[in-house]
Amino acid sequence: MNVLTLFYTHGRGSEVQPTLLWVRDVLLHRAYMEGTKYFNTPESFFFLITRLLACSEDQGLHEMLQPLLKDRVQERIGAEGDAITLAMRILVCNCVGIRNELDLRRLLPLQCIDGGWEVGWIFRYGESVNISVSNRGLTTALAIKAIEAMGRHYFQTSPESLSFPLDEYHFRIKEEWGALAASGV
Repeated sequence: MNVLTLFYTHGRGSEVQPTLLWVRDVLLHRAYMEGTKYFNTPESFFFLITRLLACSEDQGLHEMLQPLLKDRVQERIGAEGDAITLAMRILVCNCVGIRNELDLRRLLPLQCIDGGWEVGWIFRYGESVNISVSNRGLTTALAIKAIEAMGRHYFQTSPESLSFPLDEYHFRIKEEWGALAASGV
């Protein structure tokens, strides 16, 4: 995925078409359901596809992947996941125009007392020994980005208009966010 993104970023996407077709086939046939060789969850794979789409204005690329990605991520809404999985799912949903309040409701209470989120597994590698890689900072950053992405609507509505109730903590965040937005910060 990263190589595809690199090639498309530099206008050389035509040189990696067999790999792009493989990615499309993985999406089409749901070959990611138990993770892949390198990704623990489908959301890691989906997230990297959104990075690919964001780096290129290639209409053919978007027509090939975006509708299929939208269908596949919609199927995953509400599926189990740790903080990084939920954050990536929310961000992917946001990129394809889906509001995912269900997973936002599940992500918010996972925040730790220090403001971060617990470590989440990002990818794995190794043939004989399966080594998983994680990073608490990345998990926290993605969770914040997911909340911000949803927050454009979430924090600009009255609590009564949301499809889920805000507890006192999240209502306070909503008030603080609104004050920041009003001050132009």
